[in-house]
Amino acid sequence: MNITGRDTFAIVNIDKYLENLNFLGSYTNAKIMPVVKADAYGHGMIALAREALKEGNNMFAVAFLEEALELLDNGMLCNILIFNYFNPKDFKNIVDYSNYLKPTITSIDFLEKACDILGKDISKFKFHLNIDTGINRIGIKEKELPTLTKLIKDHHIKIEGVYSHFATADEKDGFVEDQFNKYLELLNFILDQGIDIKTRHIANSAGLLFFPQYSLDYVRPGIATFGMQPSNLDNIEELKPIMEFKSVIVKVNELNSGESVGYGRTFVATKKMKTAIIPVGYADGYFRNLSNKAEVLIKGKKCRLLGNISMDQMVVDVSEIDANVGDEVVLIGQQEDQRITVEELAQKAGTINYEITSKITKRVPRIYIRGGKCLV
Repeated sequence: MNITGRDTFAIVNIDKYLENLNFLGSYTNAKIMPVVKADAYGHGMIALAREALKEGNNMFAVAFLEEALELLDNGMLCNILIFNYFNPKDFKNIVDYSNYLKPTITSIDFLEKACDILGKDISKFKFHLNIDTGINRIGIKEKELPTLTKLIKDHHIKIEGVYSHFATADEKDGFVEDQFNKYLELLNFILDQGIDIKTRHIANSAGLLFFPQYSLDYVRPGIATFGMQPSNLDNIEELKPIMEFKSVIVKVNELNSGESVGYGRTFVATKKMKTAIIPVGYADGYFRNLSNKAEVLIKGKKCRLLGNISMDQMVVDVSEIDANVGDEVVLIGQQEDQRITVEELAQKAGTINYEITSKITKRVPRIYIRGGKCLV
């Protein structure tokens, strides 16, 4: 069934995604491991990973086992690092995928249970070890390493990679160097125990761009691959945003002085105005706390949101333009010479750009463009 519904879409440009990957690759001699967790931060994990795989990227990173299996179920038979915990009971069900899945050892308890459940089949998996260098989340603490390395040797566990994660690379502070030095210290301890390590990685998007000397064997860019800025302290012009969020005007109203807009009457007109109704709301992932703050683009002009954003619609001021039903509305992206960026919305919402795109819900269809054509 071919329907357009409310004419509201997130348009994702594959060419720009691949250009961003190539640009990031030019910063380092390390291999790129694109991070596509959380549905590629809302951009669409399957579509982006499929195209990146065609271009020669053969290792991806996801947060959870379910995401890795989704990639495999969609025909992407490639190396997939799983960052986070999953129930060790699941190992029995994924043995057939052991050539592709790279689980992270997140704790001693996790590995002990995996050994008990799999027995000799544990040797089929190649694990990555996350060591904590200061972010204090999932990750093996220094004091746990002697016990863990003994367990690894006793059960002949294959450790393919050792990694950690920068806490402040986006802030460009001295803690980055502290973490890197701690990583090397802990890595050397593991190597001294006779455990062979083939792959080392620590750098995220900000780490890659601002501290390329710490790239090691792989880098794990996420946010920058989607053309969003990895830091508020710098603007990397070469990064091209790959998503635009568009809708249309569905109704034009007149608003008299003294009349209010929306739930809670948070906007009251002080003069006669013209308003446009847009069929997008917080159920689409457009933050409600952007009410009375954000703007959209209509006919190349920025038009301010009026009143509280509803679940399914918003109201904008179009008093200064000739607005009509069916006119294009840009919530994120460019129209003529004006642009609304994810970073701009994040600043107004009091959050980070990661959250803006990852919250755009499945209710907003994604349209993928490559070579000027829509991918089916």
